[in-house]
Amino acid sequence: MSSKQAYGEIELISSFQQGEHKALHQIYALYQRPLCFFTEQLTSDTMAAEDIVSECFIQAFQKKENFPTLGQLKAFLFTAARNAALNYLKAQKRHGDIHQSIERVADRFSIDVEKAYIKTEVIQAIFLEIEKLPPQCRQVVRLSVIDGKRPQEIADELNMAYQTVLNQKAKGVGLLRTALLKNELISLPVLVSALLLLQR
Repeated sequence: MSSKQAYGEIELISSFQQGEHKALHQIYALYQRPLCFFTEQLTSDTMAAEDIVSECFIQAFQKKENFPTLGQLKAFLFTAARNAALNYLKAQKRHGDIHQSIERVADRFSIDVEKAYIKTEVIQAIFLEIEKLPPQCRQVVRLSVIDGKRPQEIADELNMAYQTVLNQKAKGVGLLRTALLKNELISLPVLVSALLLLQR
């Protein structure tokens, strides 16, 4: 982490602790999308996920003095989202099948949480690197890697030659791999999953 980046984070968390709304909006912009993605994987319900995430941000703001670093705030938000998603699933199970064991749901859920968290971190890491690619390359890679579209679909959508799509994808994926491998902040499970995703 560069000293400039570290200073930015210290300044942001300090403003957040002081209750500045601009800092809350900045933190919301930073974590809202990955939190929604994470929570939706657990609940399979977009609206429920959005409600849960909004509530998590409110809780974090109410406890703002408890977070001396952005890392601790992020950990709180993901833990709060996980717990709220589990409570949501328990409530859904109660409505659907009152006799099913909550313990079994919780055991399966803990495995799902880990997978969902790694997947969220993978998508976020890739998404951040895609944004740094040259414009044409960025469009092709986003449609291919994030949206899962085939080269011919991308060629039709962008009004681009099929071979150009293949070239831009190869170039973009190569740049992404290099950027991910150089990023020391990415954990090994996330790095491995990201590189596997780029092989498709």
